[in-house]
Amino acid sequence: MTGELRMTLENMFYISQTVAAFAIVVSLLFVGLEVRHSNLESRHRTIEDTLQNYRAARLSLIDNADVARVWISGLHNFTALDAADKVRFLLTADNLFNNLQSFFLHYRDGRMPRELYEPQRAVLDDFLGYPGCQAAWDFRKNYFHVAFRTSVEERIAAARSSRLVPSLYGEGR
Repeated sequence: MTGELRMTLENMFYISQTVAAFAIVVSLLFVGLEVRHSNLESRHRTIEDTLQNYRAARLSLIDNADVARVWISGLHNFTALDAADKVRFLLTADNLFNNLQSFFLHYRDGRMPRELYEPQRAVLDDFLGYPGCQAAWDFRKNYFHVAFRTSVEERIAAARSSRLVPSLYGEGR
């Protein structure tokens, strides 16, 4: 029997090393897919948390007529508000700016896609057209990230040069 197959210890060693190499490659592919999935899940959770915070801020205006009255009055004439209403307006504006800063930073860092960020940027542009939001920004701007601050300053300059005051709530009618 000259065609007999004989396996030596050396042959078994090479076969086991080949199988082990394939197993390592397959396990690394699996780990890579799991990390990718985890990153996507984390990105989605971050966006959902940010959107939920923004919804909560808007609900505070919906659920409280006094805050809504102060908000709409302050948008047009911050200086005409009394001291307590100025505080309410500034805190509401600060909440809005914080939420929009979160959107900005998540987009800048690649955790938020453009199609979700652009509507929020448009909201910021519209709010920054109001003199009251510009005044609130002047009070609060030092508490925000430098990149967001720079972006808002540029948007305020553009809003001031256009001289258009928005009417987001139809309040000018």
